[in-house]
Amino acid sequence: MIGIAASAGGLEAISQLLNALPTDTGASYVIAQHMSPTHKSLMLTLLARETELPIEEIGTGTIPARNTIYLTPPNSDVVMQDGKLSLAKPLGSTGAPKPSADRLFATLAENSGEMAIGIVLSGTGSDGSYGVQAIREAGGITIAQDVSSAKYDGMPVSAAETGCVDLVLSPTQIGQHIGKILAEPRDFEALTRINENPSKMSDLLQILLARTRVDFREYKESTIQRRIQRRMVALGIDDYEDYVRHCRASTTETDALFKDLLISVTRFFRDPDEFESLVPTIAALAESDTNRPIRVWVAGCATGEEAYSIAMMVAEALGGPEHISKERVQIFATDIDKGALERARLGEYPQSALNDVPESYREKYFLLREGRVVMRPELRAVILFSLHNVIQDPPFINVDLVSLRNLLIYFNTRLQERVLGRVYHALSSRGFLFLGRSETIGSLEVDFEPLPDTNRLFRRRAVTRKGLDGPARAALQSDMFWAGRMPAIQSGSGSDVDREMFDTLARSLATNAVLVTAQQDIVRVYGDISPFIELTEASNLNLRLSLLRKPFRDEARSLCIISLKKGERKRGLKQPFEGADFTHIRLEAIPLRLKDAAERYALITIQTYVEEGDETPGEALADNGGDERVRQLQADVATAREALQQTVEELQTSNEELQSVNEELQSTNEELQASNEELETSNEELQSTNEELITVNEELQVNSAELDATRSELEAVLDASPMAILVINSALQINRASDPAQTLFKLPANYIDLHLGECEVPEGFPNLIEIASQVFSSRQTYERSFRQANGVFSIVCAPYATSSGQVRGVNLVINQIESAAMFETRAALAQLEMVQELADVAHFELDVTSNHLKWSGKVFDIHGLDRSVKAPTVEEAIRFYHEDDRDRVAAAVRSAVEQGKPFAFRLRLRRADGKIIKVESQGRPLFDDHGNPSSLVGIFRQLPDDAEIGA
Repeated sequence: MIGIAASAGGLEAISQLLNALPTDTGASYVIAQHMSPTHKSLMLTLLARETELPIEEIGTGTIPARNTIYLTPPNSDVVMQDGKLSLAKPLGSTGAPKPSADRLFATLAENSGEMAIGIVLSGTGSDGSYGVQAIREAGGITIAQDVSSAKYDGMPVSAAETGCVDLVLSPTQIGQHIGKILAEPRDFEALTRINENPSKMSDLLQILLARTRVDFREYKESTIQRRIQRRMVALGIDDYEDYVRHCRASTTETDALFKDLLISVTRFFRDPDEFESLVPTIAALAESDTNRPIRVWVAGCATGEEAYSIAMMVAEALGGPEHISKERVQIFATDIDKGALERARLGEYPQSALNDVPESYREKYFLLREGRVVMRPELRAVILFSLHNVIQDPPFINVDLVSLRNLLIYFNTRLQERVLGRVYHALSSRGFLFLGRSETIGSLEVDFEPLPDTNRLFRRRAVTRKGLDGPARAALQSDMFWAGRMPAIQSGSGSDVDREMFDTLARSLATNAVLVTAQQDIVRVYGDISPFIELTEASNLNLRLSLLRKPFRDEARSLCIISLKKGERKRGLKQPFEGADFTHIRLEAIPLRLKDAAERYALITIQTYVEEGDETPGEALADNGGDERVRQLQADVATAREALQQTVEELQTSNEELQSVNEELQSTNEELQASNEELETSNEELQSTNEELITVNEELQVNSAELDATRSELEAVLDASPMAILVINSALQINRASDPAQTLFKLPANYIDLHLGECEVPEGFPNLIEIASQVFSSRQTYERSFRQANGVFSIVCAPYATSSGQVRGVNLVINQIESAAMFETRAALAQLEMVQELADVAHFELDVTSNHLKWSGKVFDIHGLDRSVKAPTVEEAIRFYHEDDRDRVAAAVRSAVEQGKPFAFRLRLRRADGKIIKVESQGRPLFDDHGNPSSLVGIFRQLPDDAEIGA
């Protein structure tokens, strides 16, 4: 299902889109064009000329057909319910846009999920901005018209500013891209099997980590795969490796994927029933008699709607917006999406956002400004929007309410417990936790108690187990790197005194007792209950009443349930139980209910007795009508005899076992003596090992110093290198650059982490991004030479890896082989050589630096030498001239080299066969970039015998 929203200027944009739209995509199109409610629309007639697809006007209960376009009639909204398109009465004020694109998009997202596409075209206002967020959250694709092609850019710009738009294209490009997205089914099976080769996924996550400093490795793999798949569909990329290369080469796409993974989408009063259940809790916080402000933490606040929703509820509890202030309320709203936080701080939203706000709140807390709604300044003043990573950064402390809605669903179980552990530490002693509809506290049910009549609201337990044995505190223990930096909470508060008094009272009721919840979890132990605990291999190791021994395990459960149900103390029967200083025990359950606590507790006391027998004669009891008592005592005696007999047998067995144990202890004693000797030996070995460790430490210190020196040397080499060298990480960001590289690519002073695509690459250079991406994919070194306006260059791109073989980046080295002047000279010489061969003229070249002389083949012929022999040195070449002419030749060459003057002469030459001939030579020097002669080039030919000679 594809929804198309447009307003002013939309007819032209829709026409262009339909004109470019393929006719066989298999999709259904719904157009929500803002129109006057009182004028008849000609849209259907006008658009029918632009496309071959059938166009229909939506009626009541229209079932969408494939490859069909549906128009919304004036003065109606269109919604999708149960697979049907239906007309609905417009919501909002009289001046609200009709039909509402936000409403259409929201219902498409709800019914079609990831198969929905939302398109926002030309128009004024902000309609569609909230709808694209709903489609983005559901996994669909969102597209906005680019500003340059839109007659009115209000709607597309507002949609793009939400950060939830995947593509920004012209209407024609949108039509073409829709065809590309829907052209054929896409096979993402390789992406779903990505866990079989973790390095593939880690490459992309490493790019995200290098670019954003956010680690997504503990997010749910299904969520990450689904978001990657969504981006690939939006871009029309089928192969995962191609997408990884695209992310390396494009910072824009890396940022887009980062925003997609964050899913910064929210609404005012999302899940109204859940917020309704929060009202009594906020009212209780507002009525509490404390000397400090109400503290609320909204984690993962996205664009701020949830934070403002809670702020409105707190303001209502305090008496209205005029009663809320920083002194009474502190709300911390945090997220890792900078763009979303900037929009949250503005507090401006599309007018359609009011559809989610209760009517009683709309006029009180919102102001209308240029077609948008703005939060009241009183609310914005009490909310602090801050960039904060709930996974890594230290949590806030002493918070009364933490809203952690729709955030845990993206984390794996381990990360969920870690985050909840931080929340446990952040909450005050009786603080509340507010979760989303699909979230639970999991294994932390011992630390958080659910509030009655609510599904997603929990309260930190007032009574907790001693020690770090709960899941929340275990999570804290694994995160002590930040816990150590938290300010200490002052002791001696009223709650601590009350707790101490309660513990004292509990111990006065019975020496041994346990405090349990209504679910029979043991949260506190008083005294020593080990004699009454039974642990076997079949035991459940959870700390519950089920750990008690069988004779009174069931009775303890019954007493706990009955006492809590009736709110009365319940005593059990006196039961025989042999202990160290008692023979009978009796259980008693005392119901407890803490002040302002939703959950009840029961104190199970274990009272011990010593029975010495009844000294009253049986006859006296009979005379006094105690027959029943006698029979009971006789039955008790019989039972006691059986228990005694069983005890005797057990004692005999125990005696035998003790004898066996004694023998084992003697054997163990001998083993311990041997172990002692071994420990003494081990001690000596440890001392020796300690000395070795000291030596190793000294070696490590030496190695560290050597590494520092090596690093300094490498940095010096890099700084002094005449070549342009770039060190690039996996996200194609520059980690290090030599001075020539900084000059060549015009890098700023703070170039660290600058993306390769942001460098000013000189004209004529190859695509460095493609080269680096190719090296990352192939793990092979890339080399080539190329010519540019300033000369001939060589480029070498090589990967570098860790000791484990993981490629961490590439080194890019660019070196100028020769200058443009030298290249042109060589080219000119090659052309000259061809001309000279045709004109029967020889030429030569002398390298001034190496004093190397190069002759053309014709020079060899004139000297009467074989062309295959090596060219002579300068001195040997001068000796070929006549004895009387040699000084002139040497002076001409020296003048050209030292003074840069050209020369020309006609002199006599003695060939290798001894024949004297007349020759003519002309030469001139060539200069390097510093103005110094670098070589001497010239021509050489034989003259007729009657030619005149002379210098």
